[in-house]
Amino acid sequence: MKIFQLIQKPQERGAELFASLLSEELIKRGHEVVLISIFEGNALLPFSGKQIQLRRSLRDRLWDFKGWKEFADLIKREKPDLIQANAGDTLKFSVLSRKMFGWKAPIIFRNASLMSQYISNPWVRRLNSFLLNQVDGIASVSKASQEDMNGVFTFQKPLQQVIPIGILPKVRELKKSDSGRIELVHIGGFTFEKNHFHLLEIFEELYAEDSRFHLTLIGNGPLLESVKEEIVKRRLGDGIVVLGSLQEPFAKVSSNSILLLPSKIEGLPSVILEAMMHRIPVIAYGVGGIPEILKNGETGWCIAPFEKDKFKKAIIEVSCLNSTKKNEIVDNGHNLVFSKYSLESVGKEFEKFYKKLLNQIRLYLN
Repeated sequence: MKIFQLIQKPQERGAELFASLLSEELIKRGHEVVLISIFEGNALLPFSGKQIQLRRSLRDRLWDFKGWKEFADLIKREKPDLIQANAGDTLKFSVLSRKMFGWKAPIIFRNASLMSQYISNPWVRRLNSFLLNQVDGIASVSKASQEDMNGVFTFQKPLQQVIPIGILPKVRELKKSDSGRIELVHIGGFTFEKNHFHLLEIFEELYAEDSRFHLTLIGNGPLLESVKEEIVKRRLGDGIVVLGSLQEPFAKVSSNSILLLPSKIEGLPSVILEAMMHRIPVIAYGVGGIPEILKNGETGWCIAPFEKDKFKKAIIEVSCLNSTKKNEIVDNGHNLVFSKYSLESVGKEFEKFYKKLLNQIRLYLN
């Protein structure tokens, strides 16, 4: 198969990173994959194949006739078997290009979050309902993501399937820490979904009770400077370090760290799987697909959304946990990742989904 993977732009965000890794895996499986970004970006994505940046203007994103025409010309020239739209503007961009210029390649939309949380008014709901009903297939990252989408929109045509994210089963040697600190870490973009200000509230209370707690924030995004200002305002500078975006974030994580993820919205975050792979305990709010992998007391600590006191209590519990119980839980998580969430197995699921969709289209046309 020849596959176009369409992304927002080259950036170190979950949707783009996974699309890149999936593309690399599909190439290994004998397919031709082209990674196409709508907007310009500077991140070096983990993909060795052909990349095309359309370099469209953000200013024209709502009505980009020239961009849709350029994409249509590219499709007519390259003749891909299918297009996969991966988050951001990719759904709107691909659907409107096809509607305007009449190319026939099927579109698969990768639903990687909770779409209902981004519906700000009835017009946005109607637009997204229209767009989703134009695609040929929808791959949701979790059951929660699929159920959320189906609860908001009504579908007639798209073939649907839940296909989780996958990660490369590559365990790096984590650094040892003998500082005596209780090391907490958050890895994720500085966006409203990740709930950094809420995390600062929790940490402030912990730090006031025990100054051994130390928090490392890894990532980049639009709220980075605001979070830094809040750290100064709360006088937490001695207990928090902000490292920015890192290509290999776990290179800066110690083996005795605890990963915290108090997100407002998630699909199925790969950072949890990577932490489990490295046998790092995870504490997260049970939003989106997180409860599907994070079983409380079995593979990690899954806290009811926005229960701040329970989240804080879980941090203290994990920091005091005896090594036998801790090892049992992190081993369970490690084994789950290797058995179900390897990139190889997820790549096979996407391949089967593509073939199933193309076969259905052929039968319909015949």
